[in-house]
Amino acid sequence: MKKTVVSLSLTAVTAAAMLAAVPASAVSVKVENFQKAESPWDMAFLPDGTMFYTEKCGGLSVRTSSGGVNKLLGVGGSSGYAKTKGDLFCDGQAGVLGVAVDPDFSSNRYIYLMSSSRGDNRTYGGYNNIVMRMKVNGSLSDVSDIKEIINDLGYKPKKSNHPFGGPGAHNGGRIRFSPADGFLYVTIGDNHSGEGPQHPTQMRGKVLRVDRDGNAAPGNNPPSGFDKRVFTYGHRNPQGITFRPGTNEPFTSENGPWHSDEVTKLVNGGNGGWDPRDNVARSVHAYD
Repeated sequence: MKKTVVSLSLTAVTAAAMLAAVPASAVSVKVENFQKAESPWDMAFLPDGTMFYTEKCGGLSVRTSSGGVNKLLGVGGSSGYAKTKGDLFCDGQAGVLGVAVDPDFSSNRYIYLMSSSRGDNRTYGGYNNIVMRMKVNGSLSDVSDIKEIINDLGYKPKKSNHPFGGPGAHNGGRIRFSPADGFLYVTIGDNHSGEGPQHPTQMRGKVLRVDRDGNAAPGNNPPSGFDKRVFTYGHRNPQGITFRPGTNEPFTSENGPWHSDEVTKLVNGGNGGWDPRDNVARSVHAYD
């Protein structure tokens, strides 16, 4: 199978060689307690330094430019938040994950949140990962107009015979707007699914590119038969995404199976090459 996404893997030997080439020098580091949080997962900033941040088993909060903290949206059963959403929860690696600020936040007040969700309407054994859009009020103390713009992302509902094989594994979870095209990129892990990364319509092992309403971005070029929201596929557990300064090319960071973590340059319609179906007889060794 041809791998059409460019991957860059750094081994410990290469890293050691690079460090050896740099002259040793004394470095003074000052560490300050910026913000206390439990299982913090993601951050997104406004130009004035205001920081939206997530806690995997808590919810979404904001640290204002003056240093105050407002709890905005919590998981079911949580307390102290302006609002809670009963379907949101945490289990294992799953929970409240990525947060992104709309490029036009100053005029539309939109932020976006990815989280694990459960309920009778969820399609993976009663669970999904979802992406929500919501408005933040002027005082940064509450959210409103919560809308699920993507509600069919994969989830692992049951334990499996993998190391760290409990429910809720490999969700990806990072969401970011590209400064080049203004679309939202959503990373999704494989959920320990063998067929998911190469499957045309299962939202597992993919990177999506969508508009503010969760619709496929014009210009997406997945293979024939694939969901049109797919920008790239064949991923394992991409938990980071960013855009190269100057060119705005998208890159993900992706967790490997015990080793071979990689930085991946994304190509529209490209295949990252992760296909656990090739390792069915050895699948217990194919995951972290």
